[in-house]
Amino acid sequence: MPAADLPLLIDAARIAGRVATSFTGPAARRWDKADGAGPVTEADLAVNEVLMSTLRTARPEYGWLSEETEDSDQRLSHDTVFIIDPIDGTRNFVEGGRTWAISIAIAHAGEVTAAAIYLPMHDKLYAAGLGAGAT
Repeated sequence: MPAADLPLLIDAARIAGRVATSFTGPAARRWDKADGAGPVTEADLAVNEVLMSTLRTARPEYGWLSEETEDSDQRLSHDTVFIIDPIDGTRNFVEGGRTWAISIAIAHAGEVTAAAIYLPMHDKLYAAGLGAGAT
């Protein structure tokens, strides 16, 4: 599974990075989530949408858990689930910082099998697959 999923995550992270960087952090529309859960921007939502489209088209049988999508127990009916933080470090993004990332993982039966973290402002990609090592 990780061997097939890891290239998908890497490609999706790079696509999402291009979407995120098309917004300018301080100028991106933003608002605060309910209950003090932190800020969200139009970039978070745009990245979430492109990841959902890209990943769920490629793996429609996988469940979905994202910080920017309302959670439901539907994902619990899937053995394999995407776990997404569209912009990990939204506060840094909003402030115009460069250390925010796109964070994507896949868990199968509760164990993470593949993950990619992409910092588009530094063009640094970190990826790992269960039994396949890390780069």
